[in-house]
Amino acid sequence: MNTETKSTSKQEENTESFIMISKSLIATQSLGKNGELDVYHLAIIKSMANNFQGVAYTGVTHLMRFVGMSTEQSSTKARTKESLLRLQEMGHIEIYEDIAMESMLYDLKPANNYFIKPTGKDEQWNFAKVFYKDIQKIVAMKSDYKPKIFATYLNMIGYLFYSVSNVPISFIKIDTIVKDTGINRKSVIEYLKALFEEEILYCVHFQISNSITKNYYTRWVHKEHTAKWALPLAESHYKTDKSKFKGGAPGVSDERGVS
Repeated sequence: MNTETKSTSKQEENTESFIMISKSLIATQSLGKNGELDVYHLAIIKSMANNFQGVAYTGVTHLMRFVGMSTEQSSTKARTKESLLRLQEMGHIEIYEDIAMESMLYDLKPANNYFIKPTGKDEQWNFAKVFYKDIQKIVAMKSDYKPKIFATYLNMIGYLFYSVSNVPISFIKIDTIVKDTGINRKSVIEYLKALFEEEILYCVHFQISNSITKNYYTRWVHKEHTAKWALPLAESHYKTDKSKFKGGAPGVSDERGVS
């Protein structure tokens, strides 16, 4: 990979805004039953807090409307409220009643909005860059499973590496996403395909042999480079010259045979 191509690819993202999500939150299954919902809410709150105060003015009902959830069901309101309080308990946000932000709240009224401040917990150790453009596309998706889709996206995006010696490409295994999120394999594949169809993630796959097919992912902005970046990686990973590959194409495969 030449330096010019790497530089050009990174420049494409330099004008985009992003938030940081601690990599400690990528394994949503370890966060409990609704871990993916908690991380999705955190991403939305952090995107709302992109202002000089670093605070989001939102609440249970407002957040539900923002992400396209029905506000009619009391059980859904309760789940959203519990998610926000859980994020505060974990130390990822602080919830206040007024802009003075002197005393945190530990109970919420669904109809009220609050001043919610992301703390940036654990981000100094390691974080994933989550771009506003991608969040906006996920929020706009017509799906009842957006928190799970975001968890799938975060697992992929969390394995992109931005440095002089690396290009922003991920080769995380589908089975690793399944393990980290607790989402069943069939659904993970469905969500990856949805992210591809909505032009959020780009993917190419190579059929290395009759029994092995491997996916390589980038953000959509890098789609023109994905195959060029992926090919030498696939050759190296499987110690097989590209001339011996059985095939390859854009799109998400079920990645059977990958160990």
